[in-house]
Amino acid sequence: MRAQSQRPDGSDRSLLVSAFRLSLLSVLWTVVSSSLAVVIGLRERAFVLVTFGAVGIVDCVGSVALALHFAHALRRDSTSRRLEAIAHRIVLTGLFAVGVAAVVAGALRLTSSTIGSSSVVGTVLAGSSFVVLSVLALRKVAVARRLPSPPLRSDGQLSGVGAGLAAVTLAGTVLESSLHISWADGTATLTLGLVAVVTSVATQLRRDSS
Repeated sequence: MRAQSQRPDGSDRSLLVSAFRLSLLSVLWTVVSSSLAVVIGLRERAFVLVTFGAVGIVDCVGSVALALHFAHALRRDSTSRRLEAIAHRIVLTGLFAVGVAAVVAGALRLTSSTIGSSSVVGTVLAGSSFVVLSVLALRKVAVARRLPSPPLRSDGQLSGVGAGLAAVTLAGTVLESSLHISWADGTATLTLGLVAVVTSVATQLRRDSS
């Protein structure tokens, strides 16, 4: 019979604490940055900023699920395979949803002739999000490898997609405002979305076959 829980040792508990903190930090950052991105994007008609903010909200859902999972593990001093599976499913669904949203947003952006404006605030937000999400992504993957935690690894990939979208947002706002090039960010967003979709589907297939 397959075990439903596993009691962590001292080193595992330390990693669980790190995983919980990373998930909580991810929630806090995406709530603030995504809300600001949507508000600024709507005010300045910057399509790429609105897209970045919208997918960040989906990213936040996955981080909330993982934060609850790790909080439960720390409180009960054991990890639940059932809750881990649920959290992983939520994260993979979020990764897939973010990918689909990015593909749709990129396609719409390529067919739109509207040139949005950019502000210092929007540019700084995109740049800081790229740095923060990149660090979170790398740390999540590193901790997930040591724990090990497949859902945290997938969430790290989700944060990596978010960092990529932040980079696209930063480049897109600069290119649109300075060179009036509107197709670059749309193409990059669509490509990044396809990568996210393929990653989520491939991970799910590996789970089903294991």
